[in-house]
Parts: sequence; C-alpha cells; structure tokens
Amino acid sequence: MPKELFGRSEESKTITEMLDAARAGAGAVALVEGIIGTGKTSLLRWAEETARDQGMVVLSATASPAEQRFPLGVVHQLLGTLPETAHDWDRTFAAYGTPHDGPPAEPDYPLLAELCASVGRAARRTPILLTVDGVQHVDCPSLLWLGFLSRRLENLPVVLLATKRCGEPASDQHLLVEFMEGLRPDRHIHLSDLSPSAALDLATSLCGHGHGHEAVDALVAGTGGNPYLLTEQIRTGPTGRSGPLAPAGPHGTPFALPGTGHPRRPGHSAHAAPSAYATHPVGPGASAYPAEPGAIRAPGDPRPAPPDEQLGLQAVKERILCLLRRIDPHGLEIARAASILRGPVDAALLADLCGVRTEDACRCISRLTESGLLCPHDMRFRHPLLAGLLYQDIPCAERAELHRLAARRMRHRGAPPEDVAAHLLRSHRLDEPWMAQLLMDVAQGVVQHDPAGARRLIEKAVLHGVPEGHEDRAEALRIQALSGLDLPAAARALTAHAPRCTEPAERIRHALWLSELRLRLDDTAGALDVLEQTRREKAGALDPVAAARLREAVAHVRLHDGGQDQGGQDGGGHHPGEEDRLLRVLLLRTATGNSASAARRIADRLLSVPRAPYGSARWYQALLAQLWAGDTEEARRHIDTEVGLARSDGSTTRIAEALAVRGLVQLHRGQLARAEDDAQEALALLTRIRAGRFHVGPLARSVLIDVAMERDDVAAAGALLDDAPPLPGDRPLTWWRLHLLHSAGRALGRLGEARRGLVLLSRCEEELARRGIVNPAILPWRSTRSALQLARRNVPAARRAAQEETALAHRWGAPFALGRALVAEAAASTGREALRLADRAVELLEPTSAPLLFAHALYASGRAHRQSGTPRRSRELLHRANEVGISLGADGLVEAVQRELRDAGGRPDPRKDSTESLLTPTERQVSELAARGLSNRDIARLLQVSLRNVESHLTHSYRKLRISGRHELDRFFPADEPPEPAPVLLYQPRPTLTPSTGPTTASA
Repeated sequence: MPKELFGRSEESKTITEMLDAARAGAGAVALVEGIIGTGKTSLLRWAEETARDQGMVVLSATASPAEQRFPLGVVHQLLGTLPETAHDWDRTFAAYGTPHDGPPAEPDYPLLAELCASVGRAARRTPILLTVDGVQHVDCPSLLWLGFLSRRLENLPVVLLATKRCGEPASDQHLLVEFMEGLRPDRHIHLSDLSPSAALDLATSLCGHGHGHEAVDALVAGTGGNPYLLTEQIRTGPTGRSGPLAPAGPHGTPFALPGTGHPRRPGHSAHAAPSAYATHPVGPGASAYPAEPGAIRAPGDPRPAPPDEQLGLQAVKERILCLLRRIDPHGLEIARAASILRGPVDAALLADLCGVRTEDACRCISRLTESGLLCPHDMRFRHPLLAGLLYQDIPCAERAELHRLAARRMRHRGAPPEDVAAHLLRSHRLDEPWMAQLLMDVAQGVVQHDPAGARRLIEKAVLHGVPEGHEDRAEALRIQALSGLDLPAAARALTAHAPRCTEPAERIRHALWLSELRLRLDDTAGALDVLEQTRREKAGALDPVAAARLREAVAHVRLHDGGQDQGGQDGGGHHPGEEDRLLRVLLLRTATGNSASAARRIADRLLSVPRAPYGSARWYQALLAQLWAGDTEEARRHIDTEVGLARSDGSTTRIAEALAVRGLVQLHRGQLARAEDDAQEALALLTRIRAGRFHVGPLARSVLIDVAMERDDVAAAGALLDDAPPLPGDRPLTWWRLHLLHSAGRALGRLGEARRGLVLLSRCEEELARRGIVNPAILPWRSTRSALQLARRNVPAARRAAQEETALAHRWGAPFALGRALVAEAAASTGREALRLADRAVELLEPTSAPLLFAHALYASGRAHRQSGTPRRSRELLHRANEVGISLGADGLVEAVQRELRDAGGRPDPRKDSTESLLTPTERQVSELAARGLSNRDIARLLQVSLRNVESHLTHSYRKLRISGRHELDRFFPADEPPEPAPVLLYQPRPTLTPSTGPTTASA
C-alpha cells in the first residue's frame, strides 16, 4: 500500500486536527466505520505514523473474535508496555480470573479508574494516541473500559481512535452503542469505497504509468473501487510482477441480450463493469459467470494462474468466507446462491435455492446489505470481484445444480427467457423438454445481433438433446449463427443440410438461402445450379409466390454473373410486372449509356417505398443507377438510411454491403475520410466472417485504393494490392471485382508499372463488353487507360481512349461522367484544345456535388492556362484547386497543384496547410461557436455583430470546408476542443468617455 492516502483527504484532516488538539492538551475520541476493505486499518496506520512524527506515544491494539473470551485482553495490548500500569496487572487478572473460570466478575470501578489515571499520568509526560482496530470484536470488559476512558479524555492529551467493520455482530451491542453515543458527529468517520478518480489514482500508483487506461479501468470497475480488493488484485495478479496489464472482460452482470432491456447491459453501471475474473465477455449468448476454480485470469489467456496469484486471492476469499460465517448462520449459502443469480436478489428465490425459510433469507440479506457485500438499492454484489470469488468457491457439481434449479424457479416466476437461458448454459443437464426449447427460442431472437452467443445456445441444446421434431430447426439456427461467424463454413453446412429437407416450402427456403450464401462467396455457378435444380425438382409443387421468388433469385444471379436477359418472358413463361419492366429498362439504359435523365427518373420511382425494399438486389441496382446518373446527394440519403436499417437488423453481410456501397458514394462526393472509414469497417466485418475476399470485399478494397491514391499514399495502395490480388484466378470476374480491377490498374500506373495496369484494364474491358456495358459513368476504364498510356509516352493512344470516353459521356449526359472524361481528354491534349476541354469541365462540375473531381478540373484548367500564356488566370484557378484539395485531404492533388502554382509564378500560402487553416480567424470563430450548438442570433449577440454578418461567414466556411451545413461542422471542431483563450471580435467597439452598458468582450 503506498504511503499516501487516496480519496481520504477529509478523514485525514479530521484526524490531524485531533492530534493537534491532543498536543495542546485537549483529548478526543473518534470512530472510523466502514465495510470490509475500505481502508480502515490503513487509515489507522497512517494516523499512528503521523502521531509518531509529531512526537506522540502510540499504543495500538487489534481485537479478534478468537480473543473475546479473554477479559481486558485489548486493554492489556494497549497498556501492557506502560510503566505506570505495570503494578496493576496482577490485581486485574486476579479480579477477572482466567477465561476458564466461568463468567467474568462484575466490573471493578476502582480498577477501571486506576487504569484511566495511569493513562493520564503517562499522557501528561508525552501525548498519547490509542488505536483499536476492530472495536466490534473487543471483549466486554475492555469495551467497558474504552467507554469509561472516552468520557474522561476532555482534559487529557490523549486521542482514542477505533475502527469498526459494518455488519459484524459485536461482543456486547449495548456497550458498543454506549461507546458510540459519546462521539461527536464530525468524529464518527464513515468510510466507503473510493470514488472512481481516487481508485484510478491508486491503481495507477500501484501499476505504474506504463499500462493502458482500459486495463486499469477494468481493474477499478471489477473491485468497485474497494482499496483492499484493488490492492490485492494488482499485487497478486500478473501486473504486480511484470508485463502489461491484460484488459479484462465484463463481469458481474446477468445474461443480457440487445433490445431486451432486462437487465442492464454491461458498461451501464459501476456494477456491470469489467473484472479480471471473467473468462469471456458477458453479452448476448455469453456466460455471465467466471471460469472454473483456479482459472482466475484475463479473458483469452490460456495459461494457468501463477501460484502466488492463487494464494493471494485465496487469502481474500478466506477472509470473506469467515466474515459470512460470522454475519449469519446462513450467510455463506445465501451469498453463494446470490453469486449464482448475479441479478437483483430475490429473497424467496434465494430461500428456494438454499432450502431455508424466507424469513431467514430476508434477515440474512439485510445483514449482507449492512455489511456492504450487497448494494442496498438493487441487492446486487457491490464488488464483482467478491461475487466471482464466491462463485468459484462452489463445487462444480453443486454449482451446475444450482444453475439448473435457478433456471427452473425463474421460469416459473415469469423471468425473461434470456435470464433463464444464462443459467441453462451453466447447468450440467437439461432434463425437461422446455429447457432445450427455450434455448432455441432465445437463440433465434439473438442470432442476428450475436451469432456467437446463439451458436453456444444451440450447441448446448443439441448436446443434451433437442425435442423430437426440432432437429431441423436447431440445425438451421446453427447454420444461421455460423453465417455470422464463418461464411464459407456456413455454406458447406447448409449444402450438407439442404438435401435432408422434404417439405417443399422448406426446400425452397433453403435453396434461396444457399444460393445467397454462394453468391456472396462469388460462386455464381453454384448458386445458379442450386436454384435451377430446385425449380426442376419442385416444378409441379410450387405455389405462385414461391415460383416468383425463385425466378427473381435466378434473374439476380444471372445479372450478377453478367448473363443476358431473356426478353419480356423468361424461361418459365413469366410475364414481368411493372417493377420488373422498369428495372429492365433502367439496367438497359444504364448499361448502354443512353439518357442519364431518363435513368434518374426510373431510379427514383424504384427507390420510392415500397417498389424496391431497402437492401434488396433491385434496390441496390436502382441506387447505383441513380449514382451513375449524377444524383449523388439523393443516393447518399438513401444509402445512409440503408446503413441504419442494416445496423438495426444486425446481419453482418448486410451491414458490410451497405457500408461498402456507401464508401463508393462518399468517394463520388469527394469525402475521402468518410469513404475510407466505411470501407475499412466493411472490410473488417467481412474479414471477421472469413469473407473479406468475396462479394463486396473487393469493392471495399477498391475504395481504399482510390482513397490512398488521392492522398498520395502509394505505399498503402501497394499493400492493399499485395494483400488481395485483383485477379481471382479460376473464379469469375464478379461485378464488384471489376471495381477492384479498375482501381488496381490505376494504382499500378502510379507505382511505375503501367504495362501491368494496362493488362488489368484489358481484362476489365473484356468483362464489361461481355456484360454489354459501355457507359463510362459505371467504370471509367478508358480515362484510366489514357492516363496509363500517357505514363508510357503513347500520346495518340491516350488521346483516342479519352476521346472515346468523352463521346460516350456526352451521350449519357451526366455532368460527373462528362466532366471526368473532359479532364482526361484535356490531360492528353495540348494548346487551345486542352484549354477548351478543361474550361468546359470546370463549367460543368462547379454546380455539382463532386468537389474532388471539380478540384481536378481546376488543376487541369490552371495547367492549360499556364501553358497557353495566361499565368494570372492560371494562378486564380490553381489557388481554388489548392483550397478545395486541402479541404478534402487530397494530398496528391495538392502537391501537384502547388508545384504547378510555382511554375505559374505564384506561391501557395504556407499558413494554409490544413482544413481548418483555410478559414480566416473570424470564420473559424463563428464556425466553432456554431459547432457547439449556438444559433446564428446567439453568435451575433455574443460577438456584437449583425446577423447577416454571421450568416455570411458561415456560408464562406461551408464553401471552404466543402460541407452542406452546420451539422457537419463537428468534424472540424469537436466538442472537447478547448475554447480559444481570447476571442477575436469581428468589429471592435468604439471607445467612449462614458462606461458602456454592453459587454466589450465575448468568449468563444
């Protein structure tokens, strides 16, 4: 324990004042009361050390339940070494007799007075501090003498300081109450667990500063801020010796599932905080209970606990067990049962589990609450660490049986199924049919949000035997959970399980499911085979709805594979409805690049609810068509909604798909940071289920490569190419892999491998031709080929490719696609032709929501103007390009612009090297106030300017930062950013001879 006290400043101040008063001749008595482990003894030792430093005599005693039968034993501990009392002990022991002589004699008033007088004589020579640790265990005669002395200390230089542990029975409750009645209220010190900040300071002092904050926070939360538990855990744990702190998993909360609201989720209170005694995080489907005895380790650590750690924590456990036995005859078994339940303690339920009367259970719970083991407001364990130690102390067989009984009792009482399932997971047998059924019901409710938890529930049910007739349901749930953990394994399991389904509806459902899994694994041929085989087998048993679903799935797989449509009537004689006809027209117009305005209108109709459900294949096809047609902001609004719906749904594959496509949309909008965040999250989700190389995984990598190229981070782009080669080997070139192929070709050109990039673009061209796609808005491979040919000094080939894309983009008519083609053609042209093309691109792109492409057009125009001999206009355009590039974080473009700007006779402003530095001081101040939630009128009043002035500065800030409104300002001015020390007023007030009534300064 460190010498300094943590979180005990007020208590130490009170004790210091008492010691100072005693040295001045005025005695005092104080009682330090608290639950176990709150530092009462440490405070006592600190007081003793302080008194010795001040020249006082310190006489200390420690009371013990084992010595309560020895009369005046505590008094002898205190005064046995005083010369003034040496002659009194023979008479004292003769008067009270030995412990075996029966009850002690009546108190001898002259003897008590003589002992007090001896203390007074010694104190007049040197002030004395008397300390008694554990006054509740003091024998009756000693307790009588302590009360006798406390009433006579007013004029003696003596301080009597005692400690009392809450909840423990006293040797004589009446004498103890009489002793406490003489205390001044300010000297009855109540100690509680440390505050979070004080506990964090103590843990940091014990662990050192080289450990992570999360690990220290976990240790503090697991002990509830109790100094003794925190000290012992660190001293005996792995961090007490060497090595970093291992962060612990959540512990101390009952089984909880998302959305149930019962009970609280981990992390919502101090009692649901992490502890080092959990084997894995508590959450949906996870066990809320610690490991088997002896496995007290951080989660994920397979090594056994070292012997010194086991012994140290064993000592803590033994102290708690002794305390429980002293508190109540049923204290130990009630506490163990409470550690099984973990939730709010129900006296009747505890009584059932322990086989005791409800009245006895209520009395015991009251004593456990008084002792500080349980919280008074919800009856949970105050310290998760103690709950874990008590749980481990229960023998394995008894523990499993208690869990089974708890599950049965809780179900009869109408507890939430999730809480019952938590106990069934730890039970050794499921001997009633409802138990396995309940596990499957709970698993079905959480399989989307927590597939790992659902898998544990299903495996527990299968291990002990599911009810007859529910085998197929259990296997389907297991596969559904597996699809959120390991997509290839789920596809293999479903392939093996599907033939066992005999019902037509189940057969069709599994066929659709299996085709979707195979499609997400880029196995388009396998997905199509499953659907065609099912349609052939069930040709005569299909109802119209099932037949329509099969036809739609087949069409989706063929479209994903690049297969051609069969016309107005498919192979099954189906005449498409209005939505199908609209989608066919939309796909045809988009592929051939005919009229972006018409395609935009059709896409808007399909995206309006309920023509195309969110997240469906038709919805994504319409969304991409809307994006390629140039309606970027509307596409962003729709994909933002889909991301929110996907997160609510909880399906990993749906979330990843929505995030990857949103990354593509953000890339079109020039929002590089947001595109990168979405793509990285999508790739992380897919990697977690071992599907990072399939489906939208290549799209996420494509977005990341494009972002890296715009930021001039060639090393990151090369690492992405090395991690996942764009060509899939023997697998077909799927739709999203075409985007990766195109981005890889562009990146290889920057890496100095233009020849390899052209090979990839040739493959991309072949695949797009096979699919009948000529629209340059979808994949601008021609402009990329033009750039690669320029890198190889093949200007004629570069110009031909760029001119071809420009002609096709004119036919399509979307400003984004046409502006991109014009920029590429301008780069491959020279003289007045390059100037004409670049100026036309700037004119097209300036009103659009494509700032990154607009910056590239500005750069191309500025370069063309410099080459044409108009440096002044060139500098104007390049300055604008520099500003937009900095605001978007396009470092590669900024570097090229600044190089061109120097060649044009200008120089970039060295102060404008970041997004925020683009703003003037007043614009920055107004924007920062707006980001903190102030209205325009409030800002004008604070800065003493007009409302129109504030609006003008915000408009300029939005333009420079390339944002649409004040809701996006928090990205540049976070809430935790400290305010500027001195605001800059837009207009300084004129000095006057009389005092002004209004404020002259304002604080930002």
